[in-house]
Amino acid sequence: MKFRAFKIAIRYLLSFKGSTFIISFISFLGIVISTAGILLTNGVFEGFQDNLRIKLLGSMPNIILTYIGDNSKTDIPKVLKLLEKNNDIKLFSYFKIYHGAIQRGSYISAVNIDAMDFNNKKNLGFFSDKIKGTLDKKGVILGSDLAAMLGASLGDYVSIISPVGIQTPFGYMPKVQNLPVVGTLHSGIFDIDYSTVLMDNDLADKLFVNNPPTRVVEINLKNPFEASAFAKSLKPMVGDKFVITTWIDMNKPLFEALQTEERGIFFVLTLMIVVASFNITSLLFIKVKEKLRDIAIFRVYGEPKSFIMAIVLIQGFLLSFIGFLVGVALSFALEFFINKFKLIHVQKSIYLMSYVPVSISFKDILEVFLLVMFLSMLAGFIPSFYAVRENIVRILRND
Repeated sequence: MKFRAFKIAIRYLLSFKGSTFIISFISFLGIVISTAGILLTNGVFEGFQDNLRIKLLGSMPNIILTYIGDNSKTDIPKVLKLLEKNNDIKLFSYFKIYHGAIQRGSYISAVNIDAMDFNNKKNLGFFSDKIKGTLDKKGVILGSDLAAMLGASLGDYVSIISPVGIQTPFGYMPKVQNLPVVGTLHSGIFDIDYSTVLMDNDLADKLFVNNPPTRVVEINLKNPFEASAFAKSLKPMVGDKFVITTWIDMNKPLFEALQTEERGIFFVLTLMIVVASFNITSLLFIKVKEKLRDIAIFRVYGEPKSFIMAIVLIQGFLLSFIGFLVGVALSFALEFFINKFKLIHVQKSIYLMSYVPVSISFKDILEVFLLVMFLSMLAGFIPSFYAVRENIVRILRND
């Protein structure tokens, strides 16, 4: 019976009279456009998030250990030895952060002074391949945006100011040292490039002698996506003397905001499918009106109401299913076209990428499929219920 209902539904669906062709085409086109629209929109969000994760992982440490203990001379070497023996770590670096200011001419700005061992290039870690210039222990390396703001080039002198100065007969005076610029740092992260100065450990310790630093260990893993699990395993080793922060923690608000926006736009675009389902409902009502005589004959020959309802529902299902398949094919074609010609451009200095790729996932396809099928069944239920409620005697008498 089900197969017979399927054959009849196909025959009815392909039979067009008057305006039914136009309504069928509009209903079909509505499903195609709404399916492709939702998949492409979600694909843009997925592509942006995936690309952003890759860019962030390439421009920032995966895990940061911030020391909060009171015996750094013992605790930190012990932790560094543990990290050296760990095979999951790609590289790590230890440095101290001092808070100070930098001045050149009339321009002055607050900066973070990252003090590290310039003799040990391996200890530069994350910064090692992002520095242009030399590692001269008698000079400073400026973030690229900071150097541009100061108008400082290699060989120019800048004044590094320690906020914790010295007491003189003339009052309290900040400690100032003029140092040459020996390099620039371009990390791709605005906060670092705009407010970071790299100095050698010995030079920084002398200048900021009365200014207690923040001691930091930055870790890059072989598999950055295991950062959360690695941080949990690291916690018992370092104890309560270190605060552990992963790249996921640092960027959690950003990705949560993107997920919320993606869900919001998904529900808004769902209205396109709802409108298309209204068109399907109108089409099926017209089809039922056209086939009332056939329905009455089926009922006279003893066909159950479920058979009549199945014919109507299958028509709505087929129209939606074929529209969905064409919509998926269209979205993949547009995905290829957009990615090949890099059509979605964004500002690289803000988003760390020059264009946004489209990435349509199986999860999105499954979600849209279930949504389209549910709404198509819902759209076909009212016409199918109307079809079985018609009076057989009245239909045949009028005919």
